[in-house]
Amino acid sequence: MSDNSTNTEKLIQYMDDELDGDARGAIEQQIATDASLASELESLRLTKAAVNTYGMKQKIASLHTEMMNELKKRPAAKVISMKTILTYTMRIAAVLILLLGVSLLYQYYNATPDQLYKSNFESFQLRETRSISTASVLEALYKKGDANAVMNAFKSIPQPLAEDYFLEANAALKLDKPAEAIQSLLALQELNKRDNTHLYEEDADYYLAMAYMHDNQPSKALPLFEKIHNDEGHPYNKKVGTWFLRKVKRLAK
Repeated sequence: MSDNSTNTEKLIQYMDDELDGDARGAIEQQIATDASLASELESLRLTKAAVNTYGMKQKIASLHTEMMNELKKRPAAKVISMKTILTYTMRIAAVLILLLGVSLLYQYYNATPDQLYKSNFESFQLRETRSISTASVLEALYKKGDANAVMNAFKSIPQPLAEDYFLEANAALKLDKPAEAIQSLLALQELNKRDNTHLYEEDADYYLAMAYMHDNQPSKALPLFEKIHNDEGHPYNKKVGTWFLRKVKRLAK
């Protein structure tokens, strides 16, 4: 099996939430560093949307059945003409292109801030730099995936650090509490500004923008997404594609 087909299978599994742990982390790292892989993932997502929305499978199956029925009518001894094969192939390709175009327009005009958030949000994955025993209380709870415990523990911290604000914000997003996530991420930005630091600065850009989308405030999310999109060196640049940004701009009007 070629590397391309293997990557495509992994992308489909990733898209359908069938990968866990190291496998998911590995493909996410590949997507973040490989523009062609990220582009393929976006194409697969669009294709899946077209299939789900417009019944592409049924239409192609109908064309295939029509083709096979016509071919069966021909004498067995005759060789099937290349013209016939090309005719049906072009018809199927035309249907695919048409439905994909309609799907794109449908997504563009019917997208909502929350739909864009849900279809693009991915939880922040802590890097395995420290063991549970040496991690902070919030970090240890976050690694365990206990979002409620993270938020409860955060409330007992008298002077939260940048990491505390960031992890609490991501826990809030996991629990569909965007207003609390926004509050913590803004506090993180203020803390960096006060101390002249840049802790979690780029991460906060992306997750604050996503939190604004989840909270139905696309106009506040737009400047952050534009900043990320225009900075090729930003670690979240690949997550903010041109098509995604266009939809945010439309919603922000």
